[in-house]
Amino acid sequence: MPGSDWTVGDVAAHLALGTEAYLGYATGDTDPFVDVSDVAGGSLTRTSQARLDAEPERDLAALAERIEVAVTALLRASEDRAGDEVVTWNGQKVSLGAMLGIAVAEYVLHGQDMAQALSRPWTIRPDDARLVLASALPMLPLLVDPVATKDVRATYDLRVRGGARVTVAIDHGALAVVDADETGVGRAPDKAGSGSADCRISADPVALLLVAYGRTSQWRPILTDKLVAWGRRPWLGLRFVRYLVVP
Repeated sequence: MPGSDWTVGDVAAHLALGTEAYLGYATGDTDPFVDVSDVAGGSLTRTSQARLDAEPERDLAALAERIEVAVTALLRASEDRAGDEVVTWNGQKVSLGAMLGIAVAEYVLHGQDMAQALSRPWTIRPDDARLVLASALPMLPLLVDPVATKDVRATYDLRVRGGARVTVAIDHGALAVVDADETGVGRAPDKAGSGSADCRISADPVALLLVAYGRTSQWRPILTDKLVAWGRRPWLGLRFVRYLVVP
């Protein structure tokens, strides 16, 4: 895999294990598949690698079948259920809709990883990126880097073009999603919070997804107006991704 010690077989095994875990969450399991209690401290990386090390299967055809079976069961388990129904995802209470949106990130991003390794074409659709971001943005408090933000106090009005909009407050090592729109969390930023934002960011959904998940640098999207920052402290736009750890 480009920039990774994982093989394509490792990624396929990771996807199979993850999909089976999501199926479990959708059907009532509450035991965390991975540890997200200290992502910045490496908890997610360590437990994800431990799960992968414990999985012997690397045959791609067998793993593809496992993924297809688990995805089919997951869709059947979630059909006709309310998107705001609460489930337990890696120890966190989230809506069923948000959990499925986060799952989509696994497929579109790891799909791109494998396509690059195999020199195959791959396209991430803007609507898929919007869905992932609407589900993942409320999870940003899990991803804050406490060391990088220990002396930072800043408020962002983050707008995904055609999608979610959130107000993010960083305060000396902590991060909170203060307001949100189109994510099912909180109030619309125009009504509270974003009027005092230090920095406003307008983001192309695919560009933000790839930058936030560490698949590309922020500089090309900035130079092509796919990531635009303005406001009374616009330079904070350049620092936003530095304040987060890659999930």
